[in-house]
Amino acid sequence: MTRRRGFLPSFDWNREEALSGEDEAPPITPAQCRMARAGIVMSVRDLARLADVSGLAVTRFENGNTDCPETIVRRFRRILESRGARFVSGPKGEGVKIEARDRANG
Repeated sequence: MTRRRGFLPSFDWNREEALSGEDEAPPITPAQCRMARAGIVMSVRDLARLADVSGLAVTRFENGNTDCPETIVRRFRRILESRGARFVSGPKGEGVKIEARDRANG
């Protein structure tokens, strides 16, 4: 199957939630979400579609709205990690590393 430009395959929530426990990783910060999306070149709409939320929910979270449920923030994290983002935190603060992807395989 060839991939269309701008096409993102759907995210299999049943499989993903079975593979990982809810408490395995801390939620990400709004800044980390923005950095990760920029690093993997994913739009707000793409993240929203994959997370099964509105684009406004993504934008509100990234702008610092603290009313976003933790389950949704964990969804954002799992989606971004599945695309190559790695979230780091340390004494100097929090950040994001983007893993190089093999362009021949995807």
